[in-house]
Amino acid sequence: MKLLQVLRGAPPAVAPRATNASRRAWKRLAVAAGLLLVAPVVVAHGRVWLDGAGLSESVGSPARGRLLHGHPLRPSGPGHVTYSYLGASLGRQYVHGAVRDALEDAFAACAASKPGRRFVVGETGHRDGGPFWPHRTHQNGLSVDVFVPLRDGAGRPAEVSTYPWNKLGYGLELDAQGRWGDLTIDFDDLARLLTVLDEKARARKLRIQRIILAPEYVPLLLASPAGRKLGSLAGAIPRGPVWWRHDEHVHIDFAAVAGGPR
Repeated sequence: MKLLQVLRGAPPAVAPRATNASRRAWKRLAVAAGLLLVAPVVVAHGRVWLDGAGLSESVGSPARGRLLHGHPLRPSGPGHVTYSYLGASLGRQYVHGAVRDALEDAFAACAASKPGRRFVVGETGHRDGGPFWPHRTHQNGLSVDVFVPLRDGAGRPAEVSTYPWNKLGYGLELDAQGRWGDLTIDFDDLARLLTVLDEKARARKLRIQRIILAPEYVPLLLASPAGRKLGSLAGAIPRGPVWWRHDEHVHIDFAAVAGGPR
């Protein structure tokens, strides 16, 4: 029968059972892929929804410490987005509660003053602090990585791409002028964020203690319009190299001022 169909030019009949089985397999595969994509988003937001109101306490130093009652950053909000929903879902974006509030207020304020600007927040630490591989610090809830803001050739706000193949953004290499392809670091927006962030932190009796950026970028940062107004914050930026170049992100350490949170 099949041979006659072929000779007559008619397509051979397909077994309905095989076709249905194939369709079911593809549906299961699609559902599984969808769950893999959605699950980290749900878990990341779930950490925030289920977060308690306990007061945070920072113990020790960024390089040797721990955190009590750490709080997760929102994966997305006005002016910011997480570097990775998977990373957030795995609990790699916890900080001291006062740091969380200062960060989210600063991001929102910067976005309000410059529509379209959104900052990508990198890794911060575990809920209970402690060793945080592969970072050397981030142990007491007072350390934060923020990826550098970019702009395109037309001056429009742009962001660092964070994908598994570039180590979620940490594997990117920018040149000595802060260029990555047709994108360039917006040093003015970075300086503006640092200024606003220090203001929001001081309102919570914290201060920015240290800012780590690639040494070749420090003069470019300080020469920007907002960078010229950094004042004492400029002294918090080491001029020498550190173990990681910090070209794609800036590392920020906070500290409590007198009478500030523990």
